[in-house]
Amino acid sequence: MFERSKMKFPIFEIASKSTVAGRRHIKVVLHEIFPNDQSWQENGISWNEEYVRNNIESVKGMSLTVEFLTGDRDVPYGHGMTGARNNMPLFEDATMVGFFDKAYVDDVQIDGQTHRVLIAEGWLDEMRYPKFVDWLTQHMADGTVKGSVEIAGKPENEGQIIYSGGWKEQGRVPQIYDYSGYAILGIKPADETAIVMELNNKKNAKEDDSMDFEEMLNKTKAAVSNAMVEANNRWDEYWAQLSAKDAKIAELEAEIKDKEAQIAHVEEEKAQLRADFDAKEAGLTEANAKVEELNAKIAEMEAKNTELANEQLKAELNAALAPYTEEQRKVAEAEINAFNENPGSVEINAIVGKICTEIVRAAQVAKTSEQNAASEIDVFAIAETAPKSEDQPDDDVSVY
Repeated sequence: MFERSKMKFPIFEIASKSTVAGRRHIKVVLHEIFPNDQSWQENGISWNEEYVRNNIESVKGMSLTVEFLTGDRDVPYGHGMTGARNNMPLFEDATMVGFFDKAYVDDVQIDGQTHRVLIAEGWLDEMRYPKFVDWLTQHMADGTVKGSVEIAGKPENEGQIIYSGGWKEQGRVPQIYDYSGYAILGIKPADETAIVMELNNKKNAKEDDSMDFEEMLNKTKAAVSNAMVEANNRWDEYWAQLSAKDAKIAELEAEIKDKEAQIAHVEEEKAQLRADFDAKEAGLTEANAKVEELNAKIAEMEAKNTELANEQLKAELNAALAPYTEEQRKVAEAEINAFNENPGSVEINAIVGKICTEIVRAAQVAKTSEQNAASEIDVFAIAETAPKSEDQPDDDVSVY
């Protein structure tokens, strides 16, 4: 009923950003085109450019599909085929994630060689499948994404593909058919290439009657069985990977718990250090308060001592000045006032010495004035009144 055939081209290009809201442009190579039927793909198909161009319009509106591996709708798997009905294959496990609206033949450079290929362009529905678009973008950067084109016979040929010159094992040329879909795959093909799927291929247009319903049913069952085996193998691999991931998660959770315990221990030590610090800080605060109190008392006592000392100094000055009159003290009035303002700032001996010096000076001045006054007495008057000696006669008196 259908046949997988190997293809050399993966997905070709995806836009980095949406050009229309929620739509991501995509370009894929559907298959290679050969110059003659002496060249073919590994599955034996030889695509002819004339026939490709005759059927190219069927690409427009063709579905872009994915069979998602999980309910997260991010990782692709296979074609999603579930069976057949009325000679039509069913892909009920596949999800349409986009469509194609353009196809053309062109030459492309792949691995340094020129290939004639059929290219299709279309759109991915990023608005509804953002995780898958993220997966596709990431894996395309690694060049690991594969795709598979699907073809089927036209309705007027009862769904049978018509081959030019009949069906051949190698070099068979699809002539009349429709491009029915393109699946993005997550499975790994044996030859690291994409897959072309022929649907309802017939070996010869005249041999259609030889394939009865029973044979078709058996082939369908075999195909479904093979697909289920492949899917089960894939799930076994998936569950093995999941178990490994679970073990790694458990290991990481254990490490996290250990780290959390270490953090809790550090927090306890931190809290104890904080409590010790607060206690010492409280004791220091209390000690500082006592020191301030003692300093205040010391300052008070020093003030009193200073006051008493000043009073003592003033008393000593008053005692030293007691022998002197107010008039005598005036000579040292400035020094006395300065001493009273700041006792001890002037030596008491200096004050007394200044007063005594002034007294001596005043006495010296008075003595000098007295002597000067005596030198002005009349010597003749002194001689006339001088007393006579008893032995001196009256006529011997002389100033000389």
